[in-house]
Amino acid sequence: MAAPVEVPIPVARFIATHVQTLEQLEVLLLMMHSPDRWWDAHAIAGAVGVLEDTARRILDRLAARNLLAIRITGDVRYQFQPGESSLAEAARLTADTYRTNRLGVLQLVTEARRRSLRAFADAFRIRDDDDR
Repeated sequence: MAAPVEVPIPVARFIATHVQTLEQLEVLLLMMHSPDRWWDAHAIAGAVGVLEDTARRILDRLAARNLLAIRITGDVRYQFQPGESSLAEAARLTADTYRTNRLGVLQLVTEARRRSLRAFADAFRIRDDDDR
């Protein structure tokens, strides 16, 4: 495994708290690039290349993390609009870092995902000292 590439601590915290997958990162960056646009799951799916259900789950997760505003019209639409200025600043710093240090950001996201999957698998592992 390659040595981790340094990224600012606020970026590492933001990713650890708000971004679990590369697809989530891609959706977030896309929405940040067009901050005045309201997106629905269909448009995100087409722009990012994921299934519409996947796009909807990503949008719902980012909205639950207070990163997106929601508007209900004929469909549910989302816009990059963090609920706190500190969250907006952390997202912007993450986007800036991604532009200048893509490898570092990608390593953080994939390592966080790897740790999450490992923890999930460990929850089902039978140990010698179990009473089962």
